[in-house]
Amino acid sequence: MVQQSIKIMMKYPKIVGWSVVITMWTSCGVGLNYIQTQEQSNDEIVNTAEDMIEWIGHDLESGKIDSAIADTYIVNLEEIITDSRK
Repeated sequence: MVQQSIKIMMKYPKIVGWSVVITMWTSCGVGLNYIQTQEQSNDEIVNTAEDMIEWIGHDLESGKIDSAIADTYIVNLEEIITDSRK
């Protein structure tokens, strides 16, 4: 199997070379795209967590949720917000 792969690479060096180049370009493009969209994703995470804290407050006021559970959820959501803003 390995020998067959080596034979193919030796037979078609340009195809192998271009495949490596295209793979690297694609990887770089995906990486740059991730960096650009990560900031937008963090904003969405923060907005959602803040909304959830507000909803938990309403559920607490209406008696749908216990205060100990609400406090735990809010602490965890505030930690998520803090981590997302780093």
